[in-house]
Parts: sequence; C-alpha cells; structure tokens
Amino acid sequence: MKQYRGFIIFFLAMTSLFILVQVWHLKAAPEEKKQEQERQLQGIALLMNVGTPKMFDESTRLDSVTYKDGVMRVSYTLMKVSKKEVDSDSFTKDTKALATSVSCAEKGLGPFVKSGLLVNYTINDSSNSPIAELQIGKSDCL
Repeated sequence: MKQYRGFIIFFLAMTSLFILVQVWHLKAAPEEKKQEQERQLQGIALLMNVGTPKMFDESTRLDSVTYKDGVMRVSYTLMKVSKKEVDSDSFTKDTKALATSVSCAEKGLGPFVKSGLLVNYTINDSSNSPIAELQIGKSDCL
C-alpha cells in the first residue's frame, strides 16, 4: 500500500482541484450571463434610439429609448392628440394591454422581460404633456 501513497495523494489533489474549479465556475457563470444580458439590452436600446425622434406614422413619434439598471425607458408622442381629448383611464388600460402583448412577445424584448427586465413606457400628447405612464414587468407576461 505504501507504493501507491503518492498516486493516491495525487488523485485526491486532482479530484479536489476539479471540484473546486466546478464550484467556482457555477458561481462565476451567472455573473457572466448577467453582464452579457446587460450588454445586449444596452445594444438594443442604442439601436432603437438611433435616429430619434422618428415617426412611425403620421401621428406617432418615438422620442427616445434608454436602458439603465434593469429598466428600459421608451417615450412616445402622439402628434394629433391632446390630453384633454383622451379619457386617461381607458386609454391607459387599452395601451397597457397592447404594450404588454408587444413587450412579452418572444421576438424582441419578451425573453428579457420574462427574466426580470422592466419596460417603462411614457406616452405624451402633442404638447408634450404625459397622457399615460406604463410599466411592464415579468408578472405582466404570465
């Protein structure tokens, strides 16, 4: 048995090292995944913000898209609408339903929202007064 002592010590040391590396990797992997997701979201916001303000149609303008600390902020202006003309409660309800379906869709922001991203929408009227402010999160996508 004495003749195998060196081999046994070597085997135990290598096994311990392997276990240590696996435990370290399990702790480091989520942090790397989070950093990658942050980079992706910053890139998406940057791409969406290029050329803003930009018109989607004759009455809707995308003003800005920003991302910081797990929150994507999207600002729109309705060019042919005045806050006085809109029933704020029903507009907010209808707009939230639409924003939820768009934000939770599998293409685009859906996977990010389902993993914890918050999307804040601000909708302004033609005089830049807020009509509605909406927040879409993980619980809205269930």
